[in-house]
Amino acid sequence: MKLLQLLAISFITGSSAFGQVATCDGTRYADFVYTPSSSTGILYGNATTIGGNNQDLYLDFYEPAGDMASERPLVIVAFGGSFISGMRQDMDWMCEYYTSLGYAAATIDYRLYDGPLIPLPDSTSMTEEVLMAVSDMKAAVRFFKEDAATGNVYGIDTNNIFVGGISAGAIVALHVGLLDPNDVIEPYIQPLLANNGGWTGNSSTNTQYTDDVRGILNFSGALRKASYIDANDADLFSVHDSGDGIVPYASGAASIAGFPIINMEGSFLMDQEAQNVGLNSELITFPGNGHVSYFQGTNAIADSVLWASASFLYDIICPQYANTEELNEIEKVSIAPNPTESSFTVAWEEQKMNSIQLVDAMGSVLSTVKPKGNEYTFDINSFAPGMYFVRMETENGIRVQSVQKM
Repeated sequence: MKLLQLLAISFITGSSAFGQVATCDGTRYADFVYTPSSSTGILYGNATTIGGNNQDLYLDFYEPAGDMASERPLVIVAFGGSFISGMRQDMDWMCEYYTSLGYAAATIDYRLYDGPLIPLPDSTSMTEEVLMAVSDMKAAVRFFKEDAATGNVYGIDTNNIFVGGISAGAIVALHVGLLDPNDVIEPYIQPLLANNGGWTGNSSTNTQYTDDVRGILNFSGALRKASYIDANDADLFSVHDSGDGIVPYASGAASIAGFPIINMEGSFLMDQEAQNVGLNSELITFPGNGHVSYFQGTNAIADSVLWASASFLYDIICPQYANTEELNEIEKVSIAPNPTESSFTVAWEEQKMNSIQLVDAMGSVLSTVKPKGNEYTFDINSFAPGMYFVRMETENGIRVQSVQKM
């Protein structure tokens, strides 16, 4: 709901149009208390690639080990790689992260460009490639909706399916959640859409089930046009580098190997449009010229980004618990004063604190302590004003909290 020039993690009260999820209990989805368990190589669709090859589509499914809940929110994610490389296993770590909080998760195959790369594909070919990948992710959504309506093997709450991805995978997820028949699309896209199954796609035959999703986790993705966004679309969480030269932060050409391919509109313009139409949207901006820099630096920054995305999801699915005071009570960890001019104290109850790191906004570790007792005070009087992060490794997992130096 706001543009952040530096990463700041917060919990805010949000939309509850679908009501609270049955498994919300004040701890699930807010604490790392589950062990991920996976089932791999599950066939969910089949389609023809842009090069004319037949391809079976598989997914890997993650859930909390031994979980007895029959309706869990689901996060479906897609890998990056400029639509020419990558594999579903690249996203195992992200599935494990959300599953450890109590979600079900899946990482999917989608069709990659298998046409000639010399010369590089033009904008029309890559638009068709994106539409094929979108068709594949829609089939994955329907796979779980069909299962919930029949055998319920996977225990999914179909009102709370979220899609996401990194880079190319985020582009796929964004078009799944934000492009629909009510949008005005460019004339050249219409025949490409028609040739690939129309709005439902042609990656599976179970089109009696919808491919609607509740929200999108966009890690450095873009839409062909931000104007696709309207008030009835999925909730939107985005993270992006402001100087991204591969997928534009605002508007510009998405590129492959440094060569511009197709003009797109990125997270900044999407967030603006989402706010203009009243959609629930949050954008975290990293200043600089990296591409997905936040998942390539220190663990503290990656943890912060993932925790911010989990906070966004928690706010949606468990609205009555989604505020700072209640979550602090669950965590039994406090940081005060915050903001601060000179020092702050981290205090905790019950759980064992293994280590605490103080990290700056660029990911550099400034201090590491192994505290004794139940509190520790950091003196930051000599530090420059700005945003810092406290990375706490507890017996229950890793927590990251932002601190503002005035």
